[in-house]
Amino acid sequence: MRLFRLFLVGLTLTLAACSSKPTTIDVAQKKVKIYGLERGQRLTVRVLDKKGRPVENAAPTFASSKTDVATVDSGGRIVAKSEGKSVVTVTFQKLSTQVPVEVVDIKTIEVIPASVHLIGPAGTQFPLQATPRNSKDKPVEAKTEWSSPKPAIATVTPEGVVTSVAPGVVTLVAKIGDVESGCEVRVTLHDVARLEIRPATAIVKAGDNQQFEVLGYGPDGKSIEGLNAVFQSSDATVARVNPAGVAIGVASGAATIRASIGAVKAEATLIVN
Repeated sequence: MRLFRLFLVGLTLTLAACSSKPTTIDVAQKKVKIYGLERGQRLTVRVLDKKGRPVENAAPTFASSKTDVATVDSGGRIVAKSEGKSVVTVTFQKLSTQVPVEVVDIKTIEVIPASVHLIGPAGTQFPLQATPRNSKDKPVEAKTEWSSPKPAIATVTPEGVVTSVAPGVVTLVAKIGDVESGCEVRVTLHDVARLEIRPATAIVKAGDNQQFEVLGYGPDGKSIEGLNAVFQSSDATVARVNPAGVAIGVASGAATIRASIGAVKAEATLIVN
């Protein structure tokens, strides 16, 4: 009987050892994309047995195929070094798996304008412009996601169009990965009856800038200080204009620069020599 019991104990231990034998490496991140140099992300790794249970005390190793693009330490933390692609190999005993890694060089997000005063009725809109820039201060093609922490004051679409809701101040957030920038938006509910653009006419050379300013007036005829309007150019092949009202001459011709707050509009003329 005693021998039989010892046999059962030995068999149980053998079966337990077999069932806990590592069969797969599970990495939570199937691929990694890091925005910004010297930023990092840690891999979440589990070594599993054939029943999908974690193997105790399993310590996998990590290696990067291109350490000039991304390094990885013994704990699985990947650090971006330069723009490009690499592959991190995770190994435990005879098992291994690979995780593709992409690094995008984005250092900052330039927001124009840096602050906005939305004056007008509830529902007044204003488009924000976000330009990602790399470590060499060059523009980068990347999609920026916008969000509002206080949508009861102002909402913003993922593309950056702000809509006023109620009086107050909110900082809208532009984000790409872990890179963030903000735009302070102040909302004042006030009826706008008329707009003027100054100067009414301007002449520039191709490549030169012209700042246009907007003056607003309420139903009582009194001026409204510090408002922001939506700017548009009638012909972007002649002149472009950004949300801050800065127009740039592109080619010879004339373009109409329009400013609007809701249904209230004003126009100016920009001549490009």
